[in-house]
Amino acid sequence: MQLMLRANEQGTPEKILTDNYIQFEENVRQLQDEQSNHNSISIMFGGDYGSIDQFLTRDELHLSLTLKLFVIKQICELSSVKFDTFCEIFSNRNIVWPRTILEKPQDQHNLILPTPLFVCEDEFKRISDILSYSNDIEHLRQLITNCTTNQTSSYCFLVWFIHYYSRFYTTNNTSIDEKWIRLFTHELNQHICKCFDVIGSKLLISLCQNFSHTSYFRLQPNMDIKEVHQRLVVLNVAVYILSCKSLNYITYVGSLLFDDNRQMPNNYTERLQSSICLPGLLSSDIAITKMLYVRNQVKERLDRNEIYPDAKFVYKCSDACPYMFHFEGCGRPYELNKCPMCKTDIGATEYNKPIIRIPPQLQMPIEVGFQFIADYVKKYDEKDRLGYHNITDAEESNVGEKSEHLNRSISFRFMHMLTHATLLILHELELLTNSTLPSRDYFRNHFEKDYVLIGQQCGDIENCHGILNKNQKVIELEKLIEERLIFAHINSVPTEINEYKRSFAEYTQKQSESSRLEYFVDELFENEPKYPLLKFFNLTNIYATNPIEKFRTKLQAIPYSEKLYPITTFLMNRLETYENIQYLYPIVTFTNYLIHKFNHRLKRNDAAVQTIEYYLTNGPDCETTSKLYKSFLDAWYELNLKEVRYDCQTAKLEHVQEKENFAKNTMIAVVLLNASKDATSILLAACLITIGKLQNEVVNYFHNTLSTDLSGRRRQEHIVPVQSIRREHLFEINADEISQQLVTDSFMINYEYGKSRDIIYDYDEIELVLRNKISNLPMIDTEKLQYLNYQFELYGENSSLITDVRTRLKQEPLEPTERKKLIGLIQGMDNDDIVNFLGSLDYVFTYLRDIDMDLNIEMPTIQTFVEKNIRWQSCLSDYVRRKTPFSTIYLKSIIDLYELLEEYVFDQVLRNFVKKAWCEESFPVVERTQIVERFISMTFGKQEIAASLRNIDSWIGILKRVMIRVLSNVNVDTKVPLQYYLERKDL
Repeated sequence: MQLMLRANEQGTPEKILTDNYIQFEENVRQLQDEQSNHNSISIMFGGDYGSIDQFLTRDELHLSLTLKLFVIKQICELSSVKFDTFCEIFSNRNIVWPRTILEKPQDQHNLILPTPLFVCEDEFKRISDILSYSNDIEHLRQLITNCTTNQTSSYCFLVWFIHYYSRFYTTNNTSIDEKWIRLFTHELNQHICKCFDVIGSKLLISLCQNFSHTSYFRLQPNMDIKEVHQRLVVLNVAVYILSCKSLNYITYVGSLLFDDNRQMPNNYTERLQSSICLPGLLSSDIAITKMLYVRNQVKERLDRNEIYPDAKFVYKCSDACPYMFHFEGCGRPYELNKCPMCKTDIGATEYNKPIIRIPPQLQMPIEVGFQFIADYVKKYDEKDRLGYHNITDAEESNVGEKSEHLNRSISFRFMHMLTHATLLILHELELLTNSTLPSRDYFRNHFEKDYVLIGQQCGDIENCHGILNKNQKVIELEKLIEERLIFAHINSVPTEINEYKRSFAEYTQKQSESSRLEYFVDELFENEPKYPLLKFFNLTNIYATNPIEKFRTKLQAIPYSEKLYPITTFLMNRLETYENIQYLYPIVTFTNYLIHKFNHRLKRNDAAVQTIEYYLTNGPDCETTSKLYKSFLDAWYELNLKEVRYDCQTAKLEHVQEKENFAKNTMIAVVLLNASKDATSILLAACLITIGKLQNEVVNYFHNTLSTDLSGRRRQEHIVPVQSIRREHLFEINADEISQQLVTDSFMINYEYGKSRDIIYDYDEIELVLRNKISNLPMIDTEKLQYLNYQFELYGENSSLITDVRTRLKQEPLEPTERKKLIGLIQGMDNDDIVNFLGSLDYVFTYLRDIDMDLNIEMPTIQTFVEKNIRWQSCLSDYVRRKTPFSTIYLKSIIDLYELLEEYVFDQVLRNFVKKAWCEESFPVVERTQIVERFISMTFGKQEIAASLRNIDSWIGILKRVMIRVLSNVNVDTKVPLQYYLERKDL
């Protein structure tokens, strides 16, 4: 059935409705006449708003009621509003047809109450009839006496008074009926106290009088229904625990309120703090909390192969202090911190240098560290932690919290809510007076946070006899509740809720002998005579919900999902992070293009002051630049990483500029991949490395978890450099893609009437799809990056353009007469012209290194080569393009020409900018003399040196070129011995 149309494909909604109204009316009439042909339902369409309103208002057809009900259901579902809200909204709208079907306002709220409708249904109805209609005191005494030894009767009795209490919300201006208060305080007081003790008596009286005016449980007719439900949950927990008193033995749960004789203690505060180990509390030990965090984090990073082989350690503060920690990134120590327990320094003084102190910080191999943690936790669990031992703010509670011995976080959250609901009701009944425990508001906040978190994540227990006075009993109770209660029902919660709502609706229908319209909106009932073909008009919420969010929630609730669906669970837990992998390709493509375009052709100072916008609008290839930049920009602003790492350096990824202003306000240097260690250069390189490593995490986790490449050989044979990736190399995953996969192949809607909100996921299919996507992915090599070299900074320590050109093209010196002539011309040139000429030759070198032609056969001049091979010539000096005799020099002598220019540039330009600390005046005469004598002895003064190098002038020229090529590089390390540079081949 086509329930929704895409307006951008079919036209505006108004046009669709207007054009198809006649067809809509004809289809409805046809459907009415041919009810046996149920396939014809799909031909229904729509008309304009006014016509549809009139058509539905006329009620000409019996099917009209079904259509109205269907429209109401879909509006409520697609708009995510309750039926009551829908009624309020449309009561003020200028639309007639809803008024013909909506019920008249009632002086009550629709509220689903805790009601034993399954196992205890008959007993509840029996007790309800007695309490509702019997005025015989003896009859009531006998009922209470039966409750003393029957938990089912006891629970049903108490729940009936929760129903009684709910009328203070459902009915306006409800007065307190003194009848029950009088009975509980006088005629029935003795029996009530024997059956439920004083705490039960106080609770029953409070229910009958709507608690006190300042009580959390005081109901008001104008309260939000969610607030009422929260109070009902607490009360339901309370009456269940109270009903445990009727058993002939004390249970773990019952011991929260009663002692081993099933009697109420004299002092609840003293008992709770000195005799009871409360369930649902995390460890309050900082060392334990940190140990578990370290173990989980390190284990995950091992699975993803993030930790370097020489850094597989965890650390302990000292022998005396159990605080443990680890280092992020590669795993090597890199930062200094304070131990929160003993306040001593921990960590590293600098990169890969752990702190040395007394007592010493302990470095433990990961396996040894994990065993230490296991032993420490085991010993800790053997100690009994009585009372409320971990006071934390409710806001710190989160979906992922759980105790170590539990499998699912919802199990812990259930126990946490149970404990806080119990303590809240004790506070409300004023049974925790003069207490050192937190306030009532503290327990209320925790309960309400639990209520919300359980909502997001989504019997009797024979062996729980005894008192919760040992920590091992708490562990036993929590694990048993998880396995017998949580796991048994977690996958069927929506169905069970629906069954309960239906049963409650049937129960209330018997009370009122009429069916509320809301029951049909919620698809709890069918009524074929009144609403024909209703089962074919069931609602669906697939268009109003996010499939992946529901999928994630259901996956988290599956017991042992990490083992059943390891890849799906792993990716869903970090989906937002791994979504960044898909954006690597456009970033790499743009940065590679800029390297090709600007390598050795752009000065650092120009890059620092010229915006990206300039290069998008200037130059012959600005169209290509703009196209690649747009893809880069889209990807850059989709990145959701907060920070990225370059080795052990961290750079924050912040989008300070608005996306549309990025090119206008950002310098081109920001997007140039440069080896400089400044913040601007590190950010881009760190992005490539960090995102590349994200893919490696996924690939490593896949092979390590599924044992598909135990030796690692397969991964080593399939490695792609990060700057050589293609789109098919990347693990492109995002929420939209998974949602599409879910919609297309991996889930189905349960179209059975009343169950169409329930989405059935094919977890095995999703797991298989994700495994197939990852199985053939390569590892990405992030160790070696090709960086852009700025002009005049092109001579790195391990590479040189001049060396590459010499290898490509055999060089010869200039003829002496030609050289002399060129020197004379150079001396008459302007300094800026010479520097530009030198930079233009750098530009030519970048083409000479890579050009595909046999230069040893065809020896062109500089000018000829430039005209034939360099498209963008506007930046080149005229001495390269057209001015003779420089432009007519053959390429075989281009390096000799270059070195000639370098020496002149040093004499006329660079000499004036040499740091004062490096000039001869900064050294004593004796030291200067020693340096000169040592230089001579190690260079042209050597007896075995070649004859061509015994001339002092050649060494002076070499030193000038060293100054030009090395000291003009802002990243040069001046502590490196001069000999290192003099031995370089490019000199």
